[in-house]
Amino acid sequence: MLLILVAAAGVYLAAKFIPPYWTYLGMLDPVKEAAMAMVSGPNVNEASVRAELIRRAQAQGLTLEDDDIDITQDGTMLVVQVTWVAPVELPRHRYDLRFRIEERVPLR
Repeated sequence: MLLILVAAAGVYLAAKFIPPYWTYLGMLDPVKEAAMAMVSGPNVNEASVRAELIRRAQAQGLTLEDDDIDITQDGTMLVVQVTWVAPVELPRHRYDLRFRIEERVPLR
């Protein structure tokens, strides 16, 4: 009986915590592609990259705002950084999982 209870708790926690991490993994490629597009495309501007990242995040079920996306230059590197907080509601507790994806690409 105890084994069944522990297994049920494990399944419950997995159902709560896996989706935010799955979204994180799903956003790795869009952030990398956005950084690459910024340095390789002469007609690509920051606003279009932000809009594309927001669109791709929405496809993953994630709501991003412009403030969650930071595009800066660090020396000879272009840095695209996306951060967000995913709340996980548990009985009597709320966990805020903080995610950050940073992609650095050399400027040409």
